[in-house]
Amino acid sequence: MNLDFFVVMSNLVSLFALIAVGYIAVKSGVIKQEASAIFSTFLMKITLPCTIFISLAQKEYDPAFVHDSMIIIVAGLVVFSGMLYLSRYIAIFLGVPENCRGVWAFVAAFTNSGFMGFPIALALFGPEGLALSVMLNIAFNMTVYTIGAIEISRDNPNHNAEKLNMKTIIFSGINIATVLSLIFYFGRIKIPAMIAAPIISLSNITTPLSMIIIGMALTHSHGLEVFTDKHAWTCTFFRLLFYPIALCLLLKVFPLGSNPLIGAVLVIVVAMPGASVTAVLCEMYHGNIDFAAKVMFIQNILCMLSIPLVCMLIA
Repeated sequence: MNLDFFVVMSNLVSLFALIAVGYIAVKSGVIKQEASAIFSTFLMKITLPCTIFISLAQKEYDPAFVHDSMIIIVAGLVVFSGMLYLSRYIAIFLGVPENCRGVWAFVAAFTNSGFMGFPIALALFGPEGLALSVMLNIAFNMTVYTIGAIEISRDNPNHNAEKLNMKTIIFSGINIATVLSLIFYFGRIKIPAMIAAPIISLSNITTPLSMIIIGMALTHSHGLEVFTDKHAWTCTFFRLLFYPIALCLLLKVFPLGSNPLIGAVLVIVVAMPGASVTAVLCEMYHGNIDFAAKVMFIQNILCMLSIPLVCMLIA
């Protein structure tokens, strides 16, 4: 496998630049920090559902692709759920405080599968790799906005995770968009251009907006405090190194079907830093956004070293 490091690094630099915009905008007073809650709601309920829907609904139907898609979706459900379940108990074992244990487990389990995962999968594996990463993102959406949201809510002492409105979570715009995209894809339903155009325009807002929200969240942290939180570093270790390397070794013994690209895409997506929606979900479900900001900041810096390392393992 020929690794285009320039493409990988340029995507990471773009990510940091967008995060910097959000950080500087708040610090300079251009935007109030409280605005992140409004931005988060707009992203979760409008732009992100548009992104999820259009990414698959407009893809050309390919019968040969369906079998591999089913494998990677099921594998993704098992992997994401398994990492979250395991992370919850690892956090307890490591003595992570209760007020940030949910975010610790969430960030350790869920990756930036969209903004970073998609372009890197395309750079490494071509159009087929990108298509598989989009299908894997279905498993991500099915878990991150359900059991992931519940996990984040555990950090709020005034909010009982078991009493969350499950109807609201399950029938969120994210999950509805996922189901509709599958209906349009497998039903081979064409979207009229006049309808697709505004959906695509809204979809294009998702990436910069989500990164800006992360940058705004970073303003919660103060100076060296970002680098001195030992629990942020343990979470980073499991997210960037332990889980992707363990999964890579496991798939070498138990490959997923005859197409090696399925396992490769799964590993590279798992190697991404924490999910960009972490700050958004912390805003919506009252998670520990201060801790989330520290972890996301550290991971988005160190992934420049960890992603190439994982790429060499799957080469």
